[in-house]
Amino acid sequence: MRKIGDVALRRIRVKKMKPRILKFVVAALSIGWVVTLTMSTAQDLSSLGKQAGSLGDLSSIAQKLHLGPHQVQQVLPILQKEVPKLQAIKGNSSLSNAQKESQMKAVQQQSDSKLKPILSPDQLLSLKNFRAQQLQELLGGALPH
Repeated sequence: MRKIGDVALRRIRVKKMKPRILKFVVAALSIGWVVTLTMSTAQDLSSLGKQAGSLGDLSSIAQKLHLGPHQVQQVLPILQKEVPKLQAIKGNSSLSNAQKESQMKAVQQQSDSKLKPILSPDQLLSLKNFRAQQLQELLGGALPH
């Protein structure tokens, strides 16, 4: 009879441990997924920053705007599409600085309209400040007023 009681006690312990083990496994997998997502996002931002060259380090804008991981996933594709457009405008020697500025602002405004629902008001203000600095860098510091 004692053996049957020990077996029943072991079964109860195993039943109690299964949910704990399951919770532990789920937590470990979740942490692994978040780490992978964060590393992937950081690599994407780093490669995009290198691709952008003089357009500035996009990982720094993500930090300046205090983007969360979900926001980074939404913002990154928008900024990726913007980079070659800005580079093409910058490289177009047939445009005056005033024309370049106008076209670059139009590209930024298109992107900003997509970013507005993703970012908070404070993040939008920081983005506006970044945009002004970005235009100065792209046009060699000489902005016509």
